[in-house]
Amino acid sequence: MKNIYLIIAKQIISEAGKIIKEARATNAFGFSFKDDNTPITNIDTQIQAYITKKLQDNFDIQVMGEEDSNIINIDKPYWAIDPIDGTWAFITHENTSAINLSLIESGKVKLGIVFNPFTDEFFHTEVNEKAYLGLLELPLRHNDGVTVVNFKPERQHPIVKNLNRLFKEDRVKKLVSIGGSITYSMCMVAKGAFSNYIAHFNAQANAWDLSAAVLIIRNAGGFVTDLQGKDIDPISHQGYIVASVNKKVKDEFLEMFNEVEM
Repeated sequence: MKNIYLIIAKQIISEAGKIIKEARATNAFGFSFKDDNTPITNIDTQIQAYITKKLQDNFDIQVMGEEDSNIINIDKPYWAIDPIDGTWAFITHENTSAINLSLIESGKVKLGIVFNPFTDEFFHTEVNEKAYLGLLELPLRHNDGVTVVNFKPERQHPIVKNLNRLFKEDRVKKLVSIGGSITYSMCMVAKGAFSNYIAHFNAQANAWDLSAAVLIIRNAGGFVTDLQGKDIDPISHQGYIVASVNKKVKDEFLEMFNEVEM
């Protein structure tokens, strides 16, 4: 990890993670609901402000995030932050929340970090480099078939029905839905814990939503596509995402899933 951007960003995110972990351990937070009916805690805004200030103290680069209203010039490099991805999981004391940070330049993701402060899993990568969990190269285990599929259930889309059918037919060995952070679930694919992850974005994703995790998975030899197998835009995708640990698993899962009537 020689990139100075990554070295300093890692330090900042690690310190932010300590604040999140302490707030949760002491139950010292409150929450409300935003206009889109998603929850926000005072820790979300605190961490957004903390990471933004630290980045601006170290780099002359724009910063944008989920919990601020900064207007940036996307034609210039910028950092994208989600201070707590999986806020409901944070509120309900589940250990599946994460901090997302990516560096984006000319519409391309140059650096990606996903950090779960509760499990101390630090996923990171840079453009044209390998992906890592701490010092360990990803994936940690190799998977040659569709074994464990994680999914984010949606009321409007028949993901559960289709996956249950594949499970009953023994075409999927294990079916789970861990909830919480989408990016953490995606990084568990990069890790090799899940063969696939499937979710649906009803609205267009923002730069802080998927970009870090997509770069991590792709640099670990995996794929993030739509249901037709087309690579998604990590900055502005809308609709289904399917994360797969490798090409063989991707092709096998998409063929099976698309056979099932939607």
